[in-house]
Amino acid sequence: MLREASTFPRRCEKLLDAFIPLRHSMPRMRYIYSLIFAATLWLSAPAQVWSATISVTLPPLAGLVMLLDDTADVQCLLPAGADPHHFQMQPRTIERLRQSALLIRASRDDGGWPLPPGHGNTLDLWPDIDHGWVSPASVRKALPEIARALMLMQPERQADIQARLEQALQQVSAIAAEWQRVLQPLKATGVIMQHPSWRRLLLEMGVPVLSVLESGHHGHEFGPHQLEEAQATLNEHPGAWLLADAGHSATALEWLAAHSEVAAQRVTLDALGRCGESWHTFMLENIRQFDGQR
Repeated sequence: MLREASTFPRRCEKLLDAFIPLRHSMPRMRYIYSLIFAATLWLSAPAQVWSATISVTLPPLAGLVMLLDDTADVQCLLPAGADPHHFQMQPRTIERLRQSALLIRASRDDGGWPLPPGHGNTLDLWPDIDHGWVSPASVRKALPEIARALMLMQPERQADIQARLEQALQQVSAIAAEWQRVLQPLKATGVIMQHPSWRRLLLEMGVPVLSVLESGHHGHEFGPHQLEEAQATLNEHPGAWLLADAGHSATALEWLAAHSEVAAQRVTLDALGRCGESWHTFMLENIRQFDGQR
């Protein structure tokens, strides 16, 4: 379907071109009517034909594109509810990726994916750090790169995208201020995390990360000895918060909460969000999880 759609404009353009040489051999009115008919076909092509598709590996990357162009045709390669650590693309997804005009990825987080080699136009936002999208500072640096890629795809919209970039940078500053507000109490208590997905944000905001119960490899939790060490850490920092991630098991955190000497505050964040929501909305929904604990 998409392959057929992608050739539709070219077929219509050829149809228009075919009428040009006939302008002297056809009756004037018939020629005009024929040209109008061909132009109507050309202009009535489906909307997705004219908007170049952008593929992103992870939903938050689509949210960054939406900050700059909320009309862009963006597809998330990771389906809703899928585990990004054990993801296999279906053949139809690979075909859509091949047809996309731009691929945006974060290779430290999707480096293990079996992506088709040699996509013609790829923007790797964070080849050197993981979970860059949770960090306002990292997002602030990435947005101009995304804007440049979008303007190359749509040079006629350069002024609009540039204006949206200025607005987006202001939104990033506002989000950073909101994180500073809700995380202020945690600067004195520190956190124990299930998974390191939000560690970059916490360190950026000055929140001590006392312990991480799962390594960068999904599912590799601490054993009994390490859990006992984490329990001792929690008892030494009785005000520490327990930070869970919606995409990972919280069994270890539940065990800690059950065996701690004091009741610990616990909050669950979602580091992936949903495809189709802007980065601003994605961040606000996570910030509200702390507000709900007040």
